[in-house]
Amino acid sequence: MMRAAILAAGVVALGLFAVLCLPRHLPPPTASMPLTPANFHAWLEHGTLTLRGSLPSENSKTAILHRAQELYGATPGRVVDQLAVDPRVGPAAWAGNVPMVLPILGHMTERGSIIIDGRTIVLSGRVDNDRAKATVLQEIAPLAQTGLELEDHILAAPLPAPSPSLQKKLNEILSHASVEFESNTTTITPRGRATLDQLITLLRRAPHTAFEIGGHTDKYGAPDYNLQLSRRRAEAVRHYFISHGLTNQFTAVGYGASRPLSVAQTRAGFQHNRRIELRVKGRSDV
Repeated sequence: MMRAAILAAGVVALGLFAVLCLPRHLPPPTASMPLTPANFHAWLEHGTLTLRGSLPSENSKTAILHRAQELYGATPGRVVDQLAVDPRVGPAAWAGNVPMVLPILGHMTERGSIIIDGRTIVLSGRVDNDRAKATVLQEIAPLAQTGLELEDHILAAPLPAPSPSLQKKLNEILSHASVEFESNTTTITPRGRATLDQLITLLRRAPHTAFEIGGHTDKYGAPDYNLQLSRRRAEAVRHYFISHGLTNQFTAVGYGASRPLSVAQTRAGFQHNRRIELRVKGRSDV
């Protein structure tokens, strides 16, 4: 009995010791960590759009990616997704407006960039003139209206004129071998692909040059249809170049029958007007 009483007393003493002493050595309750401001960085260079940053929700990321792919192409490698959704990131009023301002990067004549650090928008790049810059600053308004401070680093000045040698070489290839398509389609014929392969050999020597791909038709058919067909054919050429590893910035434009080379009402004249043209738009490395 004596031993049992001693053991019971020991248990009680240990219990009191735990209640009275141990809390003094335990760390205080952990305070909730402050949320990190969301951030975002988008830059367009040589036709490739790279997106990076930490966003507060999956919905905001999905909306940004969807708009980016609409604007700059869903071809693999043209939109690089490095965006992260982080639960430690706080709400951002500006996140929902990012898709509305992504077209701004398309106005840049070389690398364009939008950086948001949670308090500031840093906008940088080059445009052709002051009017183009004013347009960019107007289109950034949806972000600035959310309380972010704008830092404008846009240079309003055209790139140096490209060397005429590259344009001359492109014209020589296309004057001897046209880019042909199956009738009323955007399917490039084997002969047309052979012509494009000649162009690719030349374009690889100017990886930092921007080009306009112009599609043209003859006068037959409805003007709206010809305009759409010429644009889709120019886009098919752009995809062909990209699929062969070219990193240039290509802009596909459809002119329909608005710019004929020949007025001859002959088969040869009509075929001369159905063409693809390639114009140097930026600086040349050749």
